Amino acid sequence: MPSFHHEFPLDLLRNDPGFAAELLQEATGRPLPEHTRVRCDAAEATSTAFPYINSDNVVVCERPPLPGEGDEPVHVLAIVTEPQRTWEPHKLYTWPTYVTYTRLRLKCPVALLVLTPTSALAQRYDEPIDMGCGEVRPTVLALDTLKPVTDKRVAADHPVLTALAIAANPTEDRAALEALSVALRSLDASTSSLYSDYVLAALSAAALGSLEEIVKLRDYEFKTEFIGRPFREGETLGLTEAIIEVLEARDLEVSDEVRQRIDAMADRETLRAWVRRAATVDCAEDLFR
Repeated sequence: MPSFHHEFPLDLLRNDPGFAAELLQEATGRPLPEHTRVRCDAAEATSTAFPYINSDNVVVCERPPLPGEGDEPVHVLAIVTEPQRTWEPHKLYTWPTYVTYTRLRLKCPVALLVLTPTSALAQRYDEPIDMGCGEVRPTVLALDTLKPVTDKRVAADHPVLTALAIAANPTEDRAALEALSVALRSLDASTSSLYSDYVLAALSAAALGSLEEIVKLRDYEFKTEFIGRPFREGETLGLTEAIIEVLEARDLEVSDEVRQRIDAMADRETLRAWVRRAATVDCAEDLFR
């Protein structure tokens, strides 16, 4: 099952396709082709001659057509985004396929953006892929290089980047949490704020306490009910139920032994920590490690 760390960046891109362009520019330091719209596109790369393959995310940057270019928007750049948590050599063979078929289908240049949690892993992927008749050059962005935003104006202008940066690099720094509050409010005013709960799940208990002072967390309208409820209710029962709901919503098996151990815990801070951990663990038993 895809992990929290894999799915969170993808949720950001699905809800805000323009963020892929922002990340690519952040990683390359170069301006993108002039465009007026960015939209999500199909991630499939299929052919009758090859097995079904599917990339993680594809967005397309478009501009209005010029005279003589027809009536449809013109594709100027497609961005294939692949979060990668571990070293997987076979990706060096599948990624060029994503690029090739996306280029064939959309008839425009294609950038391959790889997101890794660490700089060390980024270095392993940050090499041209030799195709024998040329090469595919991934643009690799290590999420541990995204420093938490501390400027409220930057947070207001780049709320999605602010959310990703602090989720990837949690901190208890007051300035960063105040900037996050600005970003959360900005996201909450839109239809693309579902993933703000992911950020709260990544923060420590101390950071949540500070954030609660800053934005009155109990009044925050959570979009993900099974994470938001325990912060509103404040009761042990609500917390224990929320932990199990998070695990089950992620299709993780919850044994009777795990349920009994959760029900037996009376310390609210521990239960709050387990709520956050439930969003990221690979199996229910990992809650207690």
